[in-house]
Amino acid sequence: MRRLAPLLVLLVACSEPAPTDAGADAAVTPPPDAGPPPPPPPSTRVTEPLIDHVDPFLGTGGSGYNDLGNAYPGPTRPYGMARPGPDTQEEGGAPGFTHCAGYAASDDFINGFSHTRMHGTGTPSYGHLGVMPVPAMEAAFTDQQGHKSRYSDAVASPGYYAVTLERGGIRAELTSTARVALHRYTFAAGPQAVLFDVGHRISGDNGVRDGAIHVDAAARELTGFATTDGGYSSRFGGQPIYFVVRSSRPFVSHGVWQDDVMRDGEDDATGGRTGAWLAFDPAESDQVVFEVGLSFVDLEGARANLAAESHDFDFDAVRRESEAEWEAWLGRVVIEARHDFDFSRFYTALYHVLLMPTLATDVDGRYRGLDKAVHDAVGFTYYTDFSLWDTYRTLHPLLTLLYPEVQRDFLESLAAMARDGGAMPRWPLGIGYTGGMIGDPVAIVMADSWRKGITDFDLRGSYDALRRSAFGVASPAFGGRGNAELYDRLGYVPVESGGWSTSETLEFAYADAAMAVLADALGEDADAARFRERAGNWRNTWDDERGFFVGRHEDGRFVDGFVDDAWQEYYSEGDAWQYLWLVPHDLDGLAEHMGGREAMLGRLRHFFEQSRRERRNFLPPTWYWHGNEPDLHAAYVFTALGQPEEAGRWARWVARDWYGDGPTGLAGNDDAGTLSAWLVFSTMGFLAIAGEDDYLLGSPLATRVEIAIGDGVFVVEAPDASDQAPAVTAARLDGAPLTDFRLPHASIQAGSTLSLEMVE
Repeated sequence: MRRLAPLLVLLVACSEPAPTDAGADAAVTPPPDAGPPPPPPPSTRVTEPLIDHVDPFLGTGGSGYNDLGNAYPGPTRPYGMARPGPDTQEEGGAPGFTHCAGYAASDDFINGFSHTRMHGTGTPSYGHLGVMPVPAMEAAFTDQQGHKSRYSDAVASPGYYAVTLERGGIRAELTSTARVALHRYTFAAGPQAVLFDVGHRISGDNGVRDGAIHVDAAARELTGFATTDGGYSSRFGGQPIYFVVRSSRPFVSHGVWQDDVMRDGEDDATGGRTGAWLAFDPAESDQVVFEVGLSFVDLEGARANLAAESHDFDFDAVRRESEAEWEAWLGRVVIEARHDFDFSRFYTALYHVLLMPTLATDVDGRYRGLDKAVHDAVGFTYYTDFSLWDTYRTLHPLLTLLYPEVQRDFLESLAAMARDGGAMPRWPLGIGYTGGMIGDPVAIVMADSWRKGITDFDLRGSYDALRRSAFGVASPAFGGRGNAELYDRLGYVPVESGGWSTSETLEFAYADAAMAVLADALGEDADAARFRERAGNWRNTWDDERGFFVGRHEDGRFVDGFVDDAWQEYYSEGDAWQYLWLVPHDLDGLAEHMGGREAMLGRLRHFFEQSRRERRNFLPPTWYWHGNEPDLHAAYVFTALGQPEEAGRWARWVARDWYGDGPTGLAGNDDAGTLSAWLVFSTMGFLAIAGEDDYLLGSPLATRVEIAIGDGVFVVEAPDASDQAPAVTAARLDGAPLTDFRLPHASIQAGSTLSLEMVE
């Protein structure tokens, strides 16, 4: 979720109601005097091409904890390295909290088109090499505050972005291959110039610590690198990216700048505040195209990537190729539904699911590891940028179901990180450990994939690294668990260890349950028994008197001053109610601690009823908070407790009340596709509990779902599903009843059908 909590102080003074969805055919739970709802509209099949239903602007706006998605509208390929896009700002700059991906929909200015970014995260990072077309070079343009321009007529679709810059009336278009960005600029009459800003900053909270650029006029080429410092990349010395730029046209003049000093006709500049510009003959053409090859490894890698993926400046061919690739990836799931907005929200969510992690392998198989050395990826493709505390809950289980081949590459990438860097990471970004967030999420990701049939990855090496961390073996790098020795000795993390101790205990217990699965897979029986015992450590932070998970001192005393509806230092980004459900691996045990299933159901109902009544504003909610991770599974806990009808009603309430359209259509940071993956699952009618081998049924938003499985299709049929009929009352798999309303992963096979009966 977010890493910039100081904004809370600002938001207290500027709260306003959060937007609600008005597009549904009827409220899920209408007020008593509303009268009978109108009949639902008929169900239709989604039309092709599927990319027409994707809105890259969805989630690109917002300003608070309930609507700030930090998405971006620029083009890329699925999990691509090249992510060119507009970076925007207001007159006074670009605050990091609202510009983590470089773009905010409400901004009036574009200050450049950079090439790297992450999707939906709460930390500003990347933003390498800003490019900006201008009528002619001026001294003020050596900084992005000087060369920013108002803009209009922006359009975006998978693989394409275009906008008109007010200065000069220049039309800018972007597309990309996996490792190469393409820019096409169409100038109005008059001078033509394009500047390349090595010192470009994606927001006011990041910078460039080093860089260089070289101009080769004879080759129509620019080469160089930039090392950016962001909220996380500054923890490991900055993130370098290497680039090779080629121009479709010769330039008639050029120059460089360094520390705001322009040097006409010179070829080289070094340092973090450098750049170059190229000027073109307007009599030759009104258009110029650039191909920009990128690499995490070195300049030779960028050159090789450009050579391999160059299309000889054929911008339209690259766009067509990109659109075809997106269509194939989105086509893994085809749905029928009652509303056009269900199509746009679903396929936009599926598009967002396919944006992170980030390709970091050059075309020759080389990658730069977390030890900063160059390695060869043999038998897999290496990726980076894993926001694991977020994505282990929904994104990776969804990829295991829909895209197992790429999920296997992600598992191998994490295994490689442990080999290269010496410790399993929690939040690896680029070429470094960040130590971001808490827990041991890789264990849960790997256990979930293993139980669902992805077993051809380095389990032994991964397990050994995870085991070292779980038992407190020190590592010089960020990674693995913190406070592991205290946790192992006491059975919980005490408040004396620092902040977030109760949340750490809950996350560690969940990860220990996953470690038991991995130990079983390797025949490590003694380890498996020990991890199963530790998986119950969540009980050690349960305070019977208060009925919540509460901070505990090292001497065993629970803390004083507990409040159930406010953030405490021993919770990570949440309060006692939001963490009350974070025992997904032992919900029966949690029910026992609450006084039985009926007592737990009563508290769960209260939790959601209070959330429905809560007036949301800029600040984090007290009750259910869909914009953050710990309680994302809460609506589906009803199914686990034997009440699938209630799960359906509340899951549909979440889908309708917390998701929308346009720039504020996400309930918070998408966190590398985490919220989007929840919506994809829920549209299909079920949700994974990460680490388990089945799915809990909810309330499908689609009346029919076709999931590509191998060479065939798995079908979910719910012909009566609507906002007036949100509750599943019967479920059959190929005619056999699913009495516990759980869908085993192994049963999702080509040719099988899950049939759901729905009622009000």
